[in-house]
Amino acid sequence: MITQEILHKIKQTGEKIVIKKNDFFVKENAICDHIGVVESGTLYSYFEDSDCHMVVNELYAKESIVTSYRSFLTAIPSPASIKAYSDTEIYVISREKYNELGKDKQWLEMFKNLSDQLYINKCFKETSLIKLNAKDRYLELISVRKNIEQDFPQHLIASYLKIRPETLSRLKRLDLCQDKS
Repeated sequence: MITQEILHKIKQTGEKIVIKKNDFFVKENAICDHIGVVESGTLYSYFEDSDCHMVVNELYAKESIVTSYRSFLTAIPSPASIKAYSDTEIYVISREKYNELGKDKQWLEMFKNLSDQLYINKCFKETSLIKLNAKDRYLELISVRKNIEQDFPQHLIASYLKIRPETLSRLKRLDLCQDKS
């Protein structure tokens, strides 16, 4: 989670954009020119695998940092699409503004914090996919992201966890049955 100070500075400096449900923040193979913070709404990042099945890579809700970071930093095409699941408002900073602001020590430190947060999120997800079974990944997700099940449908959460929706349903049923004991 980003600090309130960084959130406030981005809101002051950034431009507010609105993305309607099912519209894109960035499309696969387009260059991502913005980094932003979600003010309201939800988005998800996804790839298509070799069989053209959607694989959710990230879920973004209020106060999430949203960007295709590799594309943003390098100006190469994004390997994934980021699509609005609901109507969404985002405060964004363009690459040009980011580079300009990065000359200021205070902004450079804030951008480092954003970068660190993106890296930490990536490491946590990678580690959980390698070390945890499906049930533990699910339990960790709902403990860290309290509103995830209200923000996103089951099929997107299941894809994010790299399990089938039926498996997620089964895990939730087992969890409910154990709570009643």
